[in-house]
Amino acid sequence: MSTFQGLEIAKTGLFASQQALNLTGHNISNANTPGYTRQVIDLSAIAPPTTYGMADQWGKAIGGGVNVDGYRQIRDQFLDQQYRRENTTLGEWETKSDTLSAIEGILNEPSNTGITTVLDNFFNSLQDLSKNPESLEVRAEVRENGISLTDTINTIYQHLDDQENQINSTIQSRVQEINSYADQISELNNEIYRFELTGQTANDLRDQRNLLVDKLSEIVNINTYEDSNKNFRVDISGQALVDGNSAYTMSVDNTGTIKWDLAGTPVNPTGGILKGLLDMRDGDGTNGVKGIPYYKQQLNQFAYNLATVFNAQHAAGYGLDGSTNINFFNITDTTYNPTAEYAKNIQVSSDILADDGLQKIAAASSASSLPGDNTNVLNLIALRDTKISGLNNGTLDDFISSLISNLGVDAQQANQMQTNQSTMVKQVDYNRQSVSGVSLDEEMANMLKYQKSYEASARMITVMDELLDTLINKMGVT
Repeated sequence: MSTFQGLEIAKTGLFASQQALNLTGHNISNANTPGYTRQVIDLSAIAPPTTYGMADQWGKAIGGGVNVDGYRQIRDQFLDQQYRRENTTLGEWETKSDTLSAIEGILNEPSNTGITTVLDNFFNSLQDLSKNPESLEVRAEVRENGISLTDTINTIYQHLDDQENQINSTIQSRVQEINSYADQISELNNEIYRFELTGQTANDLRDQRNLLVDKLSEIVNINTYEDSNKNFRVDISGQALVDGNSAYTMSVDNTGTIKWDLAGTPVNPTGGILKGLLDMRDGDGTNGVKGIPYYKQQLNQFAYNLATVFNAQHAAGYGLDGSTNINFFNITDTTYNPTAEYAKNIQVSSDILADDGLQKIAAASSASSLPGDNTNVLNLIALRDTKISGLNNGTLDDFISSLISNLGVDAQQANQMQTNQSTMVKQVDYNRQSVSGVSLDEEMANMLKYQKSYEASARMITVMDELLDTLINKMGVT
């Protein structure tokens, strides 16, 4: 065995302790860095030399000290996958909760300006007209309340349109965000691959990539895996978004469909913010998915049936001027058109809005009983309690109440799901951080441990130096 082997052994201990201290400092410095994963140093004993003649004078061989094998991240892949899965669900329900809350704000029920209130005001003014059918002042109130009712329906529908347009804009932004993340991940894949060709592990670059994948998981459902060649891939519903250093982008066409740019096929997200946005933009009630189209359709159905039933009864009556067959509202379709935007376009008819329109409000049931006949206006009032086939055999009030109630249930469910998922994500992230997060107490303990190890190795070198000095310079000296 070489006389200087003791120095070499001590040197490896000094180097290993120094590297361990450096790594501890790196952990401490990044304790608050988002996405950072705690790293540990892997050490192994250097085996005794096996070359002939390397044993000591007793025929024994000792090891060569300590070797630094590498720096390893403490990360649980199962918890990563669970976090991303739950984060995807959270993103979807947060989006739905926000949108349904916005729809609740648009309907604004109960309030002094909601449909229920303006419908009350309209029928109350008809009630007043029944008591004084010849009064132009009361007739003016009927017309103004009719205008208020149609304006309210128009405004609600326009706000739903605006919300739908906003969602479209948000979908565009989120698709661009996905593309940006895909580009960044593919670039990191390339950097990691080149770095690890040297035999080292690109821990900090991998942290950056994992953080991007975490963020991406909130927007859209993803699957990730790394093959034996360390080729990292990100899939959306089986289609590659990132494959090694290649990123596959997507875009929104003029129909609002999200498509892969290269393949031209639709992107079908099954979770995340993107799924929530698409459900709220496109959900018409089919398969239980109720988004903005569903509530617009419900308003259209209400507006059409209100106008149609009211017009039919109004046209059967007579105005103060003897006019008859006059529509109160401007909707005249004889059958319901599911593609028409009745709620957006319903108005008080031009006949009623004309200068002599107050005369044409049909309170009487016959010309001979004018001006004091109120029979037809009583029939109009009775429509409020009439079950209408086009409104699911419910009354006007029943239909609106059911719409508001269903919206409330949907919003409550979305809020509850969001709350539950938020709790779940926090719990999984807590478990994940307990594994991969930096504990300052633990790092301080490691720092003291490696400091003592460094000092001991340094002391070992000093002792070996003194021994060699004795051997070289003092042996045989009298």
